[in-house]
Amino acid sequence: MELAYRKTAREYYTDPPLGNLLTAVFKKYQGQNGVRGNAKIRVTSGAESERLQNYFGNRLSRLIQPGTVVEVPLKVFAEELQLGDNLSIPDLYEVLYNQPLLTKLEQRQLKEEAWNRLFEQVSRQLKQDAGFDLNDTNFRNESFNWLERLQAGQVPGYRVLKNALNKGEKADEALFHCMKGLWHLLVGMEAMLKELNISVNKVRIPVFATFVTKDKDPHGFDWKESAGRLLWYALYDIDQQRVRAAQESTSENMIVPEYMQKRQIYRNFGLMDDDLSSFSHVFAPYFVSGTSPRTLNLGEIQTYGKFPAYSALYAFENPAVFSHIVDELVFFLDRSGLSLEQIPGKFPALVCASGQPRSAALAFITECLKANPSCPVRYSGDMDLPGVQMMWGMQKQFTVNFEALRMDVKDYRNHSDLPHLLLSFQDKKVLEKERDNLAKVMVELGIKVYQEELVQDLTEDVLEVIRQEVEKG
Repeated sequence: MELAYRKTAREYYTDPPLGNLLTAVFKKYQGQNGVRGNAKIRVTSGAESERLQNYFGNRLSRLIQPGTVVEVPLKVFAEELQLGDNLSIPDLYEVLYNQPLLTKLEQRQLKEEAWNRLFEQVSRQLKQDAGFDLNDTNFRNESFNWLERLQAGQVPGYRVLKNALNKGEKADEALFHCMKGLWHLLVGMEAMLKELNISVNKVRIPVFATFVTKDKDPHGFDWKESAGRLLWYALYDIDQQRVRAAQESTSENMIVPEYMQKRQIYRNFGLMDDDLSSFSHVFAPYFVSGTSPRTLNLGEIQTYGKFPAYSALYAFENPAVFSHIVDELVFFLDRSGLSLEQIPGKFPALVCASGQPRSAALAFITECLKANPSCPVRYSGDMDLPGVQMMWGMQKQFTVNFEALRMDVKDYRNHSDLPHLLLSFQDKKVLEKERDNLAKVMVELGIKVYQEELVQDLTEDVLEVIRQEVEKG
């Protein structure tokens, strides 16, 4: 195409009154996969109507005025463009935007080509760099042909990889690391442990990531990374396939609590998650020595052994409230001439969730319920949107045993006559969708009631139970 034509076309078609027409034409061309159909626009100004009338002349059957809805056959526009500027519609788009105009079909074809190239590239790269043949029969069997099913869009990890590819987020690297990791876990575990000089039959995820990734990144398989999510979905799918193939007991998977399911998938393949950063504060007989609460991590809780049978369990969202109640409890014991170690085993346990309950807090409660299935779980938190959402989460987790402590309509209304921080408009919109009675009243009154306001009542609730236990002696 001659430069003069292109220069003239660029000057001519960058005229603002033609903007709506061009947008509609290009969109229709893409959607119809070529010069088909009509581009529809509503004329917004006198300048635009005059410009369009001059452009089409008598080729349109009606006068164009502001407010008129004009339907321009793409065939007519293409002919005018060819006659006046010797350009096609895709040519004009490239002149104006310096990139090709692709139809929906062409875009889809290009994406499919890029998708297939991605798998070919990663398979070739793994063979060259690591000597891993992804067509190896043993690997295909152990992975249940996961790579092939991923390419066909038949597994959950498909969306993770597809989004990474569409957003330009190093999809090739994510798939490379995922497949290399799967190889080590499924057919090369023994060799990997030997190379890492690991004596136990498991490896911590950051150590594993450092071993697998090209840049020795310990965070390479973190959940926020595409490779990390892709690997987990691969392991999840393979784990499900094993269950279906009766390689694992279905019952073993069913007894894992919901909050442990993600961690358990890793553990089923010899990967150990971070069980130290997940912790909870507790104040309970057999766990506490002296007068200070104890911090337990998830690993300690899961390896403790048989838990005591507590008469009740109190879970508090707020650390300050938890500490206040512990202080009052210790004072009561001192005044009574008792220590925590002297009190009978069936005694309330106190646990602090510190906001959104971590796996450690949930695991502690779960183990307590195993020891005493009738133990009530009395939960207290803030009566704002995050607070009641955490309460609902706890209620869902421990449905049979759950009791809301000072988190009902009565307690909320009792504190509503004082000045409070207000719920936001968005908070109330979320609460309006809930059928919960407390949520309805919170929308009505529109205030936040924090746990600290209830600390005296909460303290008395716990102390009353302890008094009763002490009297039983």
